[in-house]
Amino acid sequence: MERRAVKSASRTLEVLELFSEQRRPLRLNDIYTALGYPQSSATNLLKSMVMLGYLNYNRATRTYLPTIRVTVLGNWLLGFIHGQGNYRRLVDQLHRETDETVALVTQNDLFIQYIMMRVPTHEHKMPPNEGAMRLMLDSSSGIALLSQVSDREIDKICRYTNYYELAPGGRINLEDVMREVNWARHTGYCYVPNRPTPEVSSLSFPLGEQLHGIPLAIGVGGMAERISLKKSAIVATIRRLIDQFKEHTGPFADLAGPATREPLSRE
Repeated sequence: MERRAVKSASRTLEVLELFSEQRRPLRLNDIYTALGYPQSSATNLLKSMVMLGYLNYNRATRTYLPTIRVTVLGNWLLGFIHGQGNYRRLVDQLHRETDETVALVTQNDLFIQYIMMRVPTHEHKMPPNEGAMRLMLDSSSGIALLSQVSDREIDKICRYTNYYELAPGGRINLEDVMREVNWARHTGYCYVPNRPTPEVSSLSFPLGEQLHGIPLAIGVGGMAERISLKKSAIVATIRRLIDQFKEHTGPFADLAGPATREPLSRE
């Protein structure tokens, strides 16, 4: 059974995401062409969003633009996340020391979701978008989080993933998942080389903390060769910073400003 999003809800959010990408007023034909909607469906959807106050329609230019009401919907989230712990400092410090993409991740049902990211300025990167989701069973952060739960819960997540046909490569094999989970339990972290594409690798640690009951993980990712060459140094850095984060020592002791370190060199 393939799990599908409700079409009206999915299309509404896709329209808002299109504006987030384009960052400019859009005409009707811009929207339905970019999203592949029938013109009549797009017209009705946009009119509904205008009536509800989430889009502004300019009759002179025949363009649509999101209103401030869209911003209001989520403007409390940053304070909610940042107010629960010194997570931004942890992400920033790990980014400074590794010079790679760093993400704070939560579990979201059968997926993981990137809720806070820092991306390096160099060209050697293929980062996901903040807010993007991936299957738990196909990500280093997901396996790291699964290493903290029971085998019975892991089996349930595998069965639901297969039932809803969520894995793009076909059915997930529980034995393969448990092999990765048990290794993560042994080492304390998960290293996923050359996934989801051959050019990219990532490694993640369960943070051992929860955001209002939602488990958290932190990971470092980047081009596979760079991560492979720096793997042991990255692991040591993450371990040290997580320890300091939990003990409020090192760069987490003084809220006036984080300590800085030189980025990791290749081994």
